[in-house]
Amino acid sequence: MLTGSKTTFKVRQMVPDIKERMLSHSGVNARGRDVFGLRCLPGECVLQRAVLVRKKLTAKEGGGWLSGTLFCTHFRVAFVPQDSPKPDDNADPVLLGDHDVALASIEKVVAVGPSRTKLVTASSSLKFTPEELVLYCRDLRVLCFLFDRLTPDTQAVEITYTIAKTYQPLKPGTVLAFQNAALGSVEMKQFLSNRRRDSQMNWFDSSSDWEQELERTGACGWRVSSVNDRFEMSTSLPKFNVVPQKVLDTELKKTFAHFNEGRIPRWCWRHPRGSDLLRMASFQNNIYHEKDDIRNLELILFGGQSLCVVVELGDEMPSPTDIQLAHTRLRALCLGDISTSVSVPDDKWLSTLESTHWLDYTRCCLRKAAEVACLLRGGHLTVVLQEAEDRDMTCVVSSLVQVMCDPHCRTRVGFQGLVQKEWVMAGHRFLSRINYHRDSDKEEAPVFLLFLDCVWQLWVQYPCRFQLTGDFLLALHDSFHLPLFSSFLANCHRERCKRSQNLSQSYTPVNGWRDLVPRGSFPDPSDPPLPPVWDWALQYSSQRRERFTQPVPPLTLPQPLLNGNLNTNPEAHRLSDSAPGSVFLLSRGSFSCSANLLPWRSGGGSGVYRKSHRRGGSTSENLPGLERLLKAWALTELPQGHTTTTSGLQGPLDSYEPLLPLLLGPCVGVWRDCYLRGALHAQAFSHPISSSTQHPVEQLAWEVQQLRDKLTLASSPTNTVPAKTQEPCRTDSNLNQNTNNSTFLFPASRPPGPVASRTMPPISNLQPRVPPARSRAGHRDSSKHTFLFGHPSSSESRPDQRYLPAPNNNAKLPKSNGPSLDS
Repeated sequence: MLTGSKTTFKVRQMVPDIKERMLSHSGVNARGRDVFGLRCLPGECVLQRAVLVRKKLTAKEGGGWLSGTLFCTHFRVAFVPQDSPKPDDNADPVLLGDHDVALASIEKVVAVGPSRTKLVTASSSLKFTPEELVLYCRDLRVLCFLFDRLTPDTQAVEITYTIAKTYQPLKPGTVLAFQNAALGSVEMKQFLSNRRRDSQMNWFDSSSDWEQELERTGACGWRVSSVNDRFEMSTSLPKFNVVPQKVLDTELKKTFAHFNEGRIPRWCWRHPRGSDLLRMASFQNNIYHEKDDIRNLELILFGGQSLCVVVELGDEMPSPTDIQLAHTRLRALCLGDISTSVSVPDDKWLSTLESTHWLDYTRCCLRKAAEVACLLRGGHLTVVLQEAEDRDMTCVVSSLVQVMCDPHCRTRVGFQGLVQKEWVMAGHRFLSRINYHRDSDKEEAPVFLLFLDCVWQLWVQYPCRFQLTGDFLLALHDSFHLPLFSSFLANCHRERCKRSQNLSQSYTPVNGWRDLVPRGSFPDPSDPPLPPVWDWALQYSSQRRERFTQPVPPLTLPQPLLNGNLNTNPEAHRLSDSAPGSVFLLSRGSFSCSANLLPWRSGGGSGVYRKSHRRGGSTSENLPGLERLLKAWALTELPQGHTTTTSGLQGPLDSYEPLLPLLLGPCVGVWRDCYLRGALHAQAFSHPISSSTQHPVEQLAWEVQQLRDKLTLASSPTNTVPAKTQEPCRTDSNLNQNTNNSTFLFPASRPPGPVASRTMPPISNLQPRVPPARSRAGHRDSSKHTFLFGHPSSSESRPDQRYLPAPNNNAKLPKSNGPSLDS
């Protein structure tokens, strides 16, 4: 609507005949329909469209601009390229195309004019015709659409307002409306009800699934208990839990009262060398421990082993509040806000990144998981992860330990089963931590995203040991922000069962929680069926899914020793020399005995305690606990689990040796493809440029790369670049080159290898090795933009060095207006 001489555009109400016209455009069926080239879902209606629109592509998509048509439906904002093939009417529906974004994922809508920008809301008014539309998303994407000069002004204004009016900030009540818009049609419900879930992965929702995991890991002495099949013992634990065979269900029921929320010690995984990983909540206070209870509790904790190490995660690990604050700061740093023109100066970007503490928390999780992995490889003990509620950091650490030690968990199917076991079924509060409904911000904390970041750090350092790829981790990260999947829309297994079966429950002091199941009851037909997040065919195209996996080169494994103790850790030898029944506490990198570790032993029990890992001395005792474990492991019995070359230790040959991460200096960096993928768009120029012309940021990165190549040649004795290796070097000197925890923007250059180069080629290999253009006419001063992107190295330094330049802190480098772009 045009009013007044100032050409002020007002928000228009959605005209019903638009929906009717679009719905009658073609027939509706279970596979959707074609509307102006857009493949619509069953029941999806187009609200507005704009022609002659160009979408800015990311560097990973090839850069430049892509011409097409922009649509807004009541479920998503879709972009159909001009040269895209005609949709296949017989293909199964896909929720989002490669260039689409769900309305629930949009956080801000910004209109860019000739000389100003404006944050557009449902009650806004525009005094200019938008030339560019910028969508800020919750998953850290920033989508930029440029309206051509030939695009009708009314279409540019109407689609901007339609998106601003249709997308709703998440609040109570809007999530169900969004789910109904995507999955609520009769055709879509029928389609989803007939879909079969992935039969290759383990879902851990039945007794046979847990027995299959026990058989896969070779865990003997354990059984699957169904004592919590009606959630009477613990409402947050799954129906089935793995406990020692010697503990009967009648005795097991008495142990639930001794732990917070009834979360008793439960088996998670067995190392091939005989150690078991357990997790539990803290002990209840003021509980009297009878003699039989003490016997059952110790049977569960020791699990048939002679030693037990309790790893306390409460003091060392970040709290959910810390994680939420760090992630909020990281988002603000990486995205900025184009509507307010707020950005961090170049010379403060890295210091601001370090002040977010996100990378510190990533290091902390990886360090603790590496400590636990080093303990488990010793064999013949139980390692029990303990947290106050056993629903956050125990999920992170137990999952990371299995990713480090178990090759099966580094495959796509195995990783999905791992998340299903340690997060979904174990009772991580996904719904509260994501806070889809915006019920309480106090519970919000992206703990799962911190775990994905840790896995990405491992993948960067060991790309050839993973079948899953960075594209898979990124897809899982993006799906986490979409409130459509049953995996993330509940806080425990009981809530998922209650929703899927439409069960009401009653509680009595005698019987506990009881399900009231009326005859012939079915799930509420008004609620759309929610698919699991692992239904990738429903979310992404086949071309995108093909990039989720990569081939893993075979390893030459040593002769297996079943339940053998190949411990090469001197500190673990001290543990193995302890008397049976000993209990140790691993806290802050050191073993000790706490008087209150086991409440029934606080008065001076029969267990034998021994202190070790005391800090002090002038040798390796000065290093943190993890570094001492790494040093001891690297220097003892090397031929059994490793291979060496003239360049030093190349990594474990045994597939079950832990993939221990490097944590110092630039070895831990920002997940660039995730957190920085929208940063360049947020600072992009408002007008399109030729895809062959480099951005000033790329120009600076090219110059840094040239300097690095010269330093590499100068540091080599023969002035030649040696051959590349597949795994990062792990020499003892490497662990102590840089003992500070300085934060770097990017991790050290990943060893390329054949698989790594195929999955994610260095950007420098994609750019022509010719000097880029020095300037571009018609663009704003690039000094006002933060330099975020650097090029990974296309040539490695010497194999015995982790990064360049050589460790000379006093060496002077050429001055630069921005922070370090490379490691």
